Amino acid sequence: MKRIQLVMYSALLLLFCSAFSQAQQRTATAKNTDSGTDTSAITGKGAKDYVPLWLTSTSLGDSKIFQTSTGEVGIGTTAPAATLDVNGTVNASSSFNLGGSAFAFGNASIGNAFLGFSGNSTLTGAQNTATGSGALESDTTGALNTANGVAALAYNLTGSNNMASGYAALQYNTTGSNNTASGFEALNGNTTGYDNTASGTEALVDNTTGSENTVYGFAAMEYGTGSYSTAIGLDALHGNNLPDNTGSYNTALGWISGYTLDGSAITGSNNTAVGGYSAFSTGTLTNATVIGYGAEVGQSNALALGGPLGSGYNVNVGIGTATPSNVFTIAQGAGAAISDGWTTYSSRRWKTNIQTLHGALDKVEQLRGVSYDLKANGKHEVGVIAEEVGAVVPEVVTWDKNGKDAQSVDYSRLTALLIEATKEQQSLINQQQAQIRAQQAQIARLASQVKTIQVSLETSGQTGSEVRTVKAKVRTVQQ
Repeated sequence: MKRIQLVMYSALLLLFCSAFSQAQQRTATAKNTDSGTDTSAITGKGAKDYVPLWLTSTSLGDSKIFQTSTGEVGIGTTAPAATLDVNGTVNASSSFNLGGSAFAFGNASIGNAFLGFSGNSTLTGAQNTATGSGALESDTTGALNTANGVAALAYNLTGSNNMASGYAALQYNTTGSNNTASGFEALNGNTTGYDNTASGTEALVDNTTGSENTVYGFAAMEYGTGSYSTAIGLDALHGNNLPDNTGSYNTALGWISGYTLDGSAITGSNNTAVGGYSAFSTGTLTNATVIGYGAEVGQSNALALGGPLGSGYNVNVGIGTATPSNVFTIAQGAGAAISDGWTTYSSRRWKTNIQTLHGALDKVEQLRGVSYDLKANGKHEVGVIAEEVGAVVPEVVTWDKNGKDAQSVDYSRLTALLIEATKEQQSLINQQQAQIRAQQAQIARLASQVKTIQVSLETSGQTGSEVRTVKAKVRTVQQ
């Protein structure tokens, strides 16, 4: 019985081995359904974790694709740091997508390049570059544009040669060309304006059709559609937040320079404001210039330096000197000024304690007119000596801070002294003339009396010698 069992066990083992051998043979001789290669003839070997590569139709080896045990795939690297890590150049015929949308694409034949969900696949304009979501997304035929930032040049259609850098810079530009915008919403509202340069957050933000403006600074020339203007500085030519600023050929340099005191829009042209808080009284001025911090100009065709009297922003103006001591100072030796006239404020409205000058003639007699040569240039002149005048009429002499050395004489104010001196002299002349007239009247009376006596003598038959004596006395009286 045991022998029968052993024989049966041996037979079954032979049958199993035969079946296993046949299965192996069938596997070895099976055809590869993909390549049609007889796998029984495949040779080669590979390294661990490399994706195999068909070296020939019957030989396998390692590719450059490496997969880690955790699933990271590397191409050209055995240490991939991401799900896919490529060590080398990646080439795509159309684009690289993120989430199904084109993230990086372009057209090498016409020179367009877009990155960050920017641009569009229907653009035919050439040599455009865009970076940032929505940048240049509407462009059709516009060329040579550069847009960097979310929505930069987003609505541009045919405009060319534009450069926008910053969120929504030149966002609504459609056909405007040759514009440069740098900063958050710089030139944001521009549509057809051209040749504008705006640098700074919201610089020229509401400009739509204005052209050839140059603007630097936060909110500089923020509102309006003016052209040919220059604004440099925070809020320069800001226009008091009014959208109807239409003035052109205006220039503003300085923090909040070129604003309007009355809050009106800037509609005037050819105006210049230099200095922080330099202002126009109203926006309708033309050809007005204001210079200085806090300075103001209130009429067209005018130049104002410094702020109004009492504003705290008054200035001294110097020519040829860096330290003007007066409101207007021309340096000694700088040369003579010339004009058709010079007037001085002199209204009764601005004066009090008005008194007539007395003793003017006596003071004039104490003054001395001299000739001299200037030490600076040798020029020969006539005038007075300030120190001598100051000893007599100190009111017309300007002194140094030491109170000892004189600076200048106000020759024009000497006129008041000369007027009263002339009047005093004329009064003396009038008195003398009155005395002379009285003496002449007295002489005339005496002469008349002598003539009467002479006639009486002749009538009474006096001798000739007596009459001749009377005639001689008459001539003496008349003389």
